[in-house]
Amino acid sequence: MESQDTKGKIVQETFPSEIVSIIGDILAGLILTLILLTFKSFLILIIIIPALLSLRGNLSGPFIARTSKDLIIGEFNSKSWIENVLSTYALSIVTACLIGIFSIMLDLFLIKKFIDKKIISMETLIIIPIIAILLTLSISIPTSTFLNYLAFRYGFNPNNVVNPIMTAVDDFFTVICFYFTLLMLGVP
Repeated sequence: MESQDTKGKIVQETFPSEIVSIIGDILAGLILTLILLTFKSFLILIIIIPALLSLRGNLSGPFIARTSKDLIIGEFNSKSWIENVLSTYALSIVTACLIGIFSIMLDLFLIKKFIDKKIISMETLIIIPIIAILLTLSISIPTSTFLNYLAFRYGFNPNNVVNPIMTAVDDFFTVICFYFTLLMLGVP
């Protein structure tokens, strides 16, 4: 792989990945809409999901970048990968707790105006983002590592190819994992 990608090569590598990303995100949004409308707690759940999707991107993107950097500079090894994984999981737990806390605050101050009774407990609002993001990362981390390796092995710059593809994959699995989390916790 060249040390410096040309503009044409960047566009050539990135464009198909962006198409996959757009299609995947549209499907994830469609699925999200269909599954969330069935829940009585729709108003609070719809507040959590954008933060959860943003969190996933903010965690997965740097993980992918660090992994691809290690591959490109020849320093990819199990020790650096495990450190990357552990730091990603640690950051996800802390940030997911913050999403839960903000959801509780919004529920207390905004949602109460529209609904008289409490639908979801405070504990559940904290647990939902934690479980959903941990499930998503358990799929995302091995998938993105494998795609980074494949892209690098076949002469593509993983930074151009993997991140857009993983955006779609991660958004899709975030929605699915969010749904399974709601089912596991018995959210109405």
